[in-house]
Amino acid sequence: MRAKVITIVLGLTALVLLGAIVMVARTKPAATTVVRVAVPQAAGVQREGVKVRREVVKREGAAGATAVPSFHWTEVESADYKEYISRLRAVQCPEETIRDIIVADINKLYAPREAPFKLVVEAPEDSSGDWHADRPRRQANFERRKQLHAIQREKNALLRELLGMELPLEPLRGRDSRNYEYFEAAFNALPAGKREVVREIQEGYWQSSDALKDKYDHNRTPEYLEEYRQINAERRAKLAQALNPEEMEEYDMRTSNVARNLQSSLEGFNPTEDEFKAIFRIRKAIEEPHGGLIGIVNPVDAQGNPLSTTTAISSADRRRQVNEQVTEALGPERARQYELSQDSSYRSLARLGQRYELSSEAVMQSYDLQQSFRTQQQELMNNRSLSSAERNAAMKQLQASNFKQLSDVMGERAAKAFQRNRGMYYE
Repeated sequence: MRAKVITIVLGLTALVLLGAIVMVARTKPAATTVVRVAVPQAAGVQREGVKVRREVVKREGAAGATAVPSFHWTEVESADYKEYISRLRAVQCPEETIRDIIVADINKLYAPREAPFKLVVEAPEDSSGDWHADRPRRQANFERRKQLHAIQREKNALLRELLGMELPLEPLRGRDSRNYEYFEAAFNALPAGKREVVREIQEGYWQSSDALKDKYDHNRTPEYLEEYRQINAERRAKLAQALNPEEMEEYDMRTSNVARNLQSSLEGFNPTEDEFKAIFRIRKAIEEPHGGLIGIVNPVDAQGNPLSTTTAISSADRRRQVNEQVTEALGPERARQYELSQDSSYRSLARLGQRYELSSEAVMQSYDLQQSFRTQQQELMNNRSLSSAERNAAMKQLQASNFKQLSDVMGERAAKAFQRNRGMYYE
């Protein structure tokens, strides 16, 4: 009897479930229909390959088919970048997301044009190291970089117009080796609105400079130096138009040979910002002949003769002029510390002092000993009354005496390390 009741209950339950399944099936919404419509291109800057998605959802009801509103991409997507950005902002899309969308889209747009020039144009290196033999390969690589750079500039111009931003862009490196990293840092330190202008000026100068070297086959003839002076004068005039005096000096302090030489030769001096600027101005005026970046090398003709008495001054004269003006600008005490920092022997002794924990007095005493050794060494070399054998024997004795004196002050290990640095060895 109990089994019959259970069977009847289960049967009724099954009928109820079946009825529920039928009701759900009758009320299930229609399948979603996706329609893809290509957006026609608009005038101006346009996006390529844009597809607009439209979702239409229909549901059957008592009164028949009724359209249910949903988010339509037709309200946002546009073939015109400016309109596209405007619509994204209208739906409160975050600015960072807008930038990501537009940058990714533009990168994709320009990728096919950039790809051919990103392939490295290489040729077997000339084993002899002949600059002339390597010229075709360097020229081919430069032309490739130049065309790629033009496309990337165009892309950055579009990003500036649309978003007020730029993608990082390396300088267009010329055919010759340069410290391009210094220039990239200098470009980035400029106000954003002036970076591209200065970059173009500098890159144009590099191309002119490389062409000038080719023209004169890397010989610094008087004609070469005159043309070199002219292209540098043009570069300086253009920079002066683009930058105010403070920006110009800051740019020079980051890119000139004088600034880099100065930075590498101030170990132990630790100048303040004002002191560095004062020394830089003094050295720049004295060490940069022809208004360019030749540095402190004296210009000479093909026979090695100085080109003029106004520019071809000795290194000793330059140092004397610099030291006199630094003394006037910084005072005797700081000028003396600066002068010491310019001596490679003092810098070497100062480093050894830190390594071997020597006092400043010991470092200074060792430096004075080394200065005395230099003077005696020069006197010995100038003594024409001695034969070569006598001079060599006297030089060896002088070096041994100098080493013993340094050992007494610095310790033998530090003295040996110093002599190794100076290219002298003792048993």
